[in-house]
Amino acid sequence: MKASLYFKYAWRSLLRGGQRSVLAILCIAVGVLAIVSLELVGQMINLAFTSNVREANGGDVAVAAYVHPFNNTDLAFFERLKEQGEISAYTPVITARASTRLSASIGDAFSLIVIDPQTFPVVPSPTFLQPADGSFARLVQGQQVVVTKNFLDQYHYKVGDSLTIYVSPDSSTATGSIFHVTIAGVIGNEGLAATAGSTMYLSAATYQAAAPDQPLLYDSIYISTNNDQARADQVAKAVQNQFYYASTQTATDALKADEQQVDYIRKFLEIAGLLALLIGGVGIVHTMQVLLLRRRTEIAMLKTTGYRRRDLYLLFGLEAGLLGLVGGVIGSAIGLGVSLLARGLIMQLFMLNLPVSFDPLILGGGVLIGLGTALIFGLMPIVQAANIRPLSVIRDLPEGFRPGSYALTAGLLLLLSLLFCGMAIVVLNNNVGLGIGVVYGTFIFLGLLSLFFVLAVIVISLLPVPERLNVGFLALIVVALVIAGLITLVLPVFGSLLLLAAVAGLVVVFLPATWKANIKMALRNIGRQRARTTTTMLALFVGIFTIGLILILGQDLRDAINSSLARIVSFNVIVTANDRQAQQLEAQWSSVPGIQNRQHLIVTSCLPLTIDGVPLQTLLRQNATASSNPNNFENQAALFYLGSLQGFDLAHGQVPSQDVTIVQGRNLSAADAGSDNVLLPQAALQLAPLKNHLHLGSKITLISQDGKLLHTVTVVGIYRSQGITSSGAMLASLDLVHALSPGGQVTNIYYLKIDPAQLGKALDRMQAIAGAISVTNLANLGDYVNQFLSYIILTLSAIASLSLFAGIVIIANAVGLAMLERRRELGILKAVGYTSRSILGEVLLENGTVAGVGAFLAMLLVSLALSLLGHFVFNFNLGTSEIIVLALIVGAAVLSMAVAALVAWGAVRVRPLEVLRYE
Repeated sequence: MKASLYFKYAWRSLLRGGQRSVLAILCIAVGVLAIVSLELVGQMINLAFTSNVREANGGDVAVAAYVHPFNNTDLAFFERLKEQGEISAYTPVITARASTRLSASIGDAFSLIVIDPQTFPVVPSPTFLQPADGSFARLVQGQQVVVTKNFLDQYHYKVGDSLTIYVSPDSSTATGSIFHVTIAGVIGNEGLAATAGSTMYLSAATYQAAAPDQPLLYDSIYISTNNDQARADQVAKAVQNQFYYASTQTATDALKADEQQVDYIRKFLEIAGLLALLIGGVGIVHTMQVLLLRRRTEIAMLKTTGYRRRDLYLLFGLEAGLLGLVGGVIGSAIGLGVSLLARGLIMQLFMLNLPVSFDPLILGGGVLIGLGTALIFGLMPIVQAANIRPLSVIRDLPEGFRPGSYALTAGLLLLLSLLFCGMAIVVLNNNVGLGIGVVYGTFIFLGLLSLFFVLAVIVISLLPVPERLNVGFLALIVVALVIAGLITLVLPVFGSLLLLAAVAGLVVVFLPATWKANIKMALRNIGRQRARTTTTMLALFVGIFTIGLILILGQDLRDAINSSLARIVSFNVIVTANDRQAQQLEAQWSSVPGIQNRQHLIVTSCLPLTIDGVPLQTLLRQNATASSNPNNFENQAALFYLGSLQGFDLAHGQVPSQDVTIVQGRNLSAADAGSDNVLLPQAALQLAPLKNHLHLGSKITLISQDGKLLHTVTVVGIYRSQGITSSGAMLASLDLVHALSPGGQVTNIYYLKIDPAQLGKALDRMQAIAGAISVTNLANLGDYVNQFLSYIILTLSAIASLSLFAGIVIIANAVGLAMLERRRELGILKAVGYTSRSILGEVLLENGTVAGVGAFLAMLLVSLALSLLGHFVFNFNLGTSEIIVLALIVGAAVLSMAVAALVAWGAVRVRPLEVLRYE
């Protein structure tokens, strides 16, 4: 046989298949769409985080010291490295939080980066959008600033606009600052700003002028070694040895960290796509079975004229391959569009700059995945069709199942799973363990679920529809009502639905005979094709379960966070001021409207040097060596706990009491005024670098941030605090806090509860009294948390909806195949008096019941999953939202009925004469 004949035969068979071919293509296209779109989104995220990692890191080496910032004396070390040729350039920066309004909520803040425009950046500069030939050295001077495109998009300013910004205190200042700036330039969302959201760049000279008596303290230093990785590693070690309290990250380290994070994201997206592809593949099996089994006579004729089994394998394999190619092309094309929509959503929600990626390998791979999926899942129906015996067809005898047929089916299923597992491994970048775990774990899970679904299908198909009320049926209804009532006591929403179903069963008895006949046919039809019905329920189950779990878990977490905030956070504004401003505020608090409660903390930061004569640097290095991570969290936490001091006016009777519990030793008292005695937070003793080194009586040597003041303090007590206003600092006398503060200027923090209706007036009055205070408005903190959670829920729901969409295609497929198989039955029903409307009503009832039961079981499992998560993960009860449960169950049933109506609309209008003549 010529090759052209094979292709012509396969192509014309697909065209003759009509709706059946379209359904098969849709099944493939949905799976490919999911794979391609999620792969492209993952590729965009990968490019955003790893393509310009040196620029995103700020240099070949990024040095951060948030606990004890760098001062001008420390910069001499980096200058010496530059003179020695170890580094080619360095630039120090200060990162602060700022807003365009004094009363701006926490979600309205942006990043302010204070730079030396003559040395920043040490890597290639981000692209200037306006002006195109702009530079930091030329534009960032005086009151002029440069902003990112994200800043313009968020705040709707343009180049040349002037605005006032309110800057929160950083390590350089004890209070906030106010700047009147003009936007002189705009850069793309690149480099340091690629993942930082809205950002503004201000010159260090302008920042210093706002507090000329305070030295600049830098939280980060970016270093260039001209992209020499070996020198970058040496410099990172040298910096770590010189500044043990600092953390370093080379561009290579940043790349590894980003790649690991992106790898997790991409694997999650790929697994979600494979799940949708698997559901679509099941639809292909059913579609191909009907496509080929309806051609039994044709297959018998081919075999009687001499075509061998391998010829049929080739013919039908070409059909499946053409289906896969067409579905793959359509799925890849739509997947490209979906990925662009997802890119816009992610950029808008998370303020990330994602480059557009049209990776031809991913798009071409989508076509190959479509081809492979069609061949893999079409293998079983193709082999079964090729085994049709001509004599059985000619004599119009059923094929039946012989022992060999069962063995063949089992072998084909095993081969199908192996082939799909191989494809999954390729999609997951040759991760064999993950591929096997995902595929066979999913098979086992769905297989166990299918057992329950088969049982549910059998029960539904056997439900009685009596002509009149009888004792047996009434007893059945009573038992159902009792069981539903008991379930209602534990799970109200599910029990209520079962009660409704039981009542509906009783009402059926009193319906007209035609209605009862339709209901009985619908119930019996559910059990006619148990495998197909179970598959439809499973497909819907996956989508409904995932979306339901995401929605309800998100709502429970949102409610729990809001409840905790309402219970714990007894304030809505945090004000930071220096000593002069604090004195002014203390004298005039009575004139500030709306204040209902206030709490005052006096704090400072310093650097711990030794514990009982042992250098802290030694302890941190030992822990870093043990954990193989010099920048580990516990080292930074140790520096924070020992480097923070909160002062109390012990001489005037102010002692630590509110939310403070002494667990060892004693509390501070008036006798400790002017002394170097301190209370240590209990959490510090649990940290690995400090464990077994800190105890009552320990002596800790501290040095001020400017390096000029040195004090050795003694631990006289260990405390535990649960209040949200606890600073987690060591508690000491006010004299000690002043003594360790540069210039004696401490940081005053006020936690205020202000009437929301008078918030604006109160803040204006405080600014009039004390000038440039720093304000953190937490009035909308709950809204900010809710918005963030909503973004996460929306993103995850969008991914889960791909599986639901695949389930919808399965429903359309199942209805279409049922209409084809029941074509003769539909003709007979219409011949004996049934109308198109009554037959359509039976189809809608059948599919609505299947979808409703599948969604009901999915949400029941969601309730179980939430109970387990609440008990073992979150340690609080996770409730089930009745509204979400009902919406998803009813929505699934309605959606299934709508899809069924669209597919069956033409089929139920078939003319009886056409069917009977054909038969």
